[in-house]
Amino acid sequence: MTILLKILKWCALSIVTVFILGWLFVWLVASGSDETTVYTQNDFFHYHTLTDKDIENAPRITDDYYFEAHPGDGYAPSNSIFFKGATGVAPLRTYLETQGYTKEKRRLGDKEIWSKPDQVKGDIFYLYFNAATGEVELTKVMNY
Repeated sequence: MTILLKILKWCALSIVTVFILGWLFVWLVASGSDETTVYTQNDFFHYHTLTDKDIENAPRITDDYYFEAHPGDGYAPSNSIFFKGATGVAPLRTYLETQGYTKEKRRLGDKEIWSKPDQVKGDIFYLYFNAATGEVELTKVMNY
C-alpha cells in the first residue's frame, strides 16, 4: 500500500509541475505576442528566436546596431535592423541584390522598396538611410 501511495504522490507532483511549467510557458509567450520587441545580438533568446534569417545575415555596416521584431497583429509581421553612425548603405543594397531583390521605382516616403520581380505577394524589404544623422533601417516584411 505504501508503494501505491508513493506512486500516486509522484504522479500528482509531476502533473502539478507540468501544469505550472505549461502555464508559465503560455504566459511568457502570450505576454509579448502583440508588442514590438527591441533587442541586440547579445540577447541570445530574442536574437535566435525573433530574428529573420535574411535580417540575421545582413551585413553589419556599423558596430552600433540593434533589432526590432513586430509580430504583425493585424498586418504582416516584420523584422528590422537599425544602424547608427553609417556613412552609406551600398553593402546593404548589394546584399539585397544577391538575395534576388530589385529596387522598385516607387518609394514609401523616404524608404526604398525592394522586392523579387517574380513574386507578386512575396516578402518586401524597406531600406531607409538618413545621411545627415547616419541612421539606417533595413526592414523585412513577411507576406505569407
